Amino acid sequence: MGLRRVVLLGCAAALALAASVSATPLGSSGNTRSVLGTAAFPSDARAPAFAAADLAARPGANWITNGGDVSNARYSSLNQINTSNVSQLKEAWHVHLDGSGKAAKYSAEGTPVVYNGVMYLPTGNSDVFAMNAATGERIWTYHSGIDQTINTACCGWDNRGVAIGDGKVFVAQLDGTLVALDQMTGGVVWKIIVHNWREGFTLTAAPLYYNPSATQGSPEKGLVYVGSTGGEYMSRGSVSAYHASDGSPAYRFFTTPAPGEIGGQTWAAGPLGFATGGGTVWNTPSVDTQTNTIYFSTGNAAPWTSRGPGLNLFTSSMVAIDAVTGQVRWWYQMVHHDLWDYDCPNATMLFDVPIKGVMRKGIGEACKTGWLYLLDRTTGQPLIGIVEKKVPQSKQQNTWPTQPIPVGDRIHPQTCALKKNYQGKQSKFAGKPITVGCLWDPPAIDHAVAMAPSAQGGVDWNPSAYNPDTHYAYFCAADSDFAIQAIPAVKLNADYLAGKSLAGVNFAGITFNQGYISAMDVTTNKNVWRVKWPRTCYSGIFTTAGGLVFAGRGTGEFDAYDAKTGKELWKTMLAANVAAPGMSYSVNGKQYIAIYDGGTAFTFESPGKHGDDVYAFALP
Repeated sequence: MGLRRVVLLGCAAALALAASVSATPLGSSGNTRSVLGTAAFPSDARAPAFAAADLAARPGANWITNGGDVSNARYSSLNQINTSNVSQLKEAWHVHLDGSGKAAKYSAEGTPVVYNGVMYLPTGNSDVFAMNAATGERIWTYHSGIDQTINTACCGWDNRGVAIGDGKVFVAQLDGTLVALDQMTGGVVWKIIVHNWREGFTLTAAPLYYNPSATQGSPEKGLVYVGSTGGEYMSRGSVSAYHASDGSPAYRFFTTPAPGEIGGQTWAAGPLGFATGGGTVWNTPSVDTQTNTIYFSTGNAAPWTSRGPGLNLFTSSMVAIDAVTGQVRWWYQMVHHDLWDYDCPNATMLFDVPIKGVMRKGIGEACKTGWLYLLDRTTGQPLIGIVEKKVPQSKQQNTWPTQPIPVGDRIHPQTCALKKNYQGKQSKFAGKPITVGCLWDPPAIDHAVAMAPSAQGGVDWNPSAYNPDTHYAYFCAADSDFAIQAIPAVKLNADYLAGKSLAGVNFAGITFNQGYISAMDVTTNKNVWRVKWPRTCYSGIFTTAGGLVFAGRGTGEFDAYDAKTGKELWKTMLAANVAAPGMSYSVNGKQYIAIYDGGTAFTFESPGKHGDDVYAFALP
């Protein structure tokens, strides 16, 4: 089947969760506690066990999943706020979250969820706040009580959102615990330990609530899916599914298969193999409710360098699994034998579009490489075209001879490191001049090599959006470069310890040269417009039926653009660096634009501003 694509249907790659995993019922919540606020919980705001059709519907008054709906399009069907009046947008309310997640170690990356006038939002400390969505008044607060000595969080302490369904709010905590809260009170209904953070695992992505029974007659009444993170701590990536009713395990799918499993032959034998291979899941999966298929992308292989030969499936890949059984349906690897952390931590987006007169079921994934990879989501084959091209080689690093290059434009233009950033510089690790190169140049053991993009992208985790009215997908992107030096395998083997940070490279500099908001036509994979920012865009994006695209800057600026042209139509300054995507909802017929503003541990602006602010904007 070649290297471009590998498609298998109905292959049994799901592994059952250990029978010893058990749920802790209400009343055994350890250090956690919930506090009732002054506002009342509305009588009609308790979420049902959402059917698949409910979760697939375009968000309007409600925004019931992290990505708006299970397509992860981050598209609101509301148009009360539009291109003709967005310039009149004013602050409707602004509240603080008791200082939660405000310290420098936190990243405020959560997207609010809204159902029937109640907003739910976690902070980087995995505390959850329920608020009246029309006023910001507190209904209840859940304090996670997580261990403050956690030292296996790769990229700051963060929590990217919650899931709701069946009268519960589900939060995946940084400490590896999945908790179900009573939606009305914030009290703990059940909690389970998904992973032990001391072994290098954390949970940062928003969980997914999905009820697969509507499409295949499954007896399930709802499952909660959660991906693991921690590749730089030599952990093994996975997606785990639990019964929403009581937290009992359904299955676990490992993203780095063992010998004898599908893809297991793509890992070399030895200590730096599949068991410590990375492939973590940084984002909330998307779902095709018609086929009961769950889609997600995976992180890079670990450690970054000096692994044995092989493709290292399913790292740096898009993966499709059966929502009920966890069986793998297909996969597509965007970066073979990844040596650069060029994975794709962005959330997969689903869309149906006409291409050459034929309606196609598409899936898109933006990567740190700066490309948008477009596939047919029923088969995993390229939608427009992806070509395997020869790339620079290193026997020392077991490079793969080719890499898949999408037909069309890049999301952002840069492909080589800027010489001015490294000219005359020597690596402090090898004492030799830094070699200035381009995309796909392999790192070396005896000196540092500079290349672009950096491991921060291109397009990083920051969620993208798709507007069905324009057929455009919108991205936060950066022109960045970095220099890295490979570490010999013998040293990596000696240093390995579960839970110990072991990226597998020495870093010799990183520079952010330019930020972009970029629009790509998914019917052609061509760039339509780009807006240049002085530095990177770190907030993520959402779009609306009002013809708008919203994005936040690291300076604290929150902007609205014309979805068709990229023209800036509105902007305001917030209190902290913006690191979270906004969203939209309505209460009593009034549309709001909301955003969590608290800064990031990875601040690329100076000074870095942190906060605990939630803003809602509306027309006067």
